[in-house]
Amino acid sequence: MRKAISTFVVFCAFIAGASGVAVAASTHTGTHTGRHVLPARCGTKYTPQCTRPHITNRAPSAKCVNSGTRYTLPLLRFTSNAGIRRIQIRMGRKVLRTIRFKGRGPVRWIVKGFKIPTLALGSGGHALTIRVTDVKGRSVSKTLHFAVCVSTPVFTG
Repeated sequence: MRKAISTFVVFCAFIAGASGVAVAASTHTGTHTGRHVLPARCGTKYTPQCTRPHITNRAPSAKCVNSGTRYTLPLLRFTSNAGIRRIQIRMGRKVLRTIRFKGRGPVRWIVKGFKIPTLALGSGGHALTIRVTDVKGRSVSKTLHFAVCVSTPVFTG
């Protein structure tokens, strides 16, 4: 009987200790917001080193685009082992599109088939700036060029 009671006491102590460890593991030092804190993807002792975000793209078409049509941006791939916070596509100072991510953000993202209207653009070359920012605040940008064709006048008469 004594052995059963001591085994029961040890078992209860183990359960109490394990639940205390679980409670301690679920909270973190500092203010507790009630949200689950996800582990870091990079930059810690047990994860790879954080690297700058990266942008890869298919080569843009060398052909000019007729005015009044739409220029289709080539496939863009964004990667960041820390996680992507924001992707922005601009033409000069005008922001054409911004994609924002919450939390840790994805480590990979693809922008495919984004169309830019050319009706208000003059003939000649134009530059697009694509910028990706990761959750650590580091950003990388890339510039892509395209051209709007020179329109030929139509003579009647």
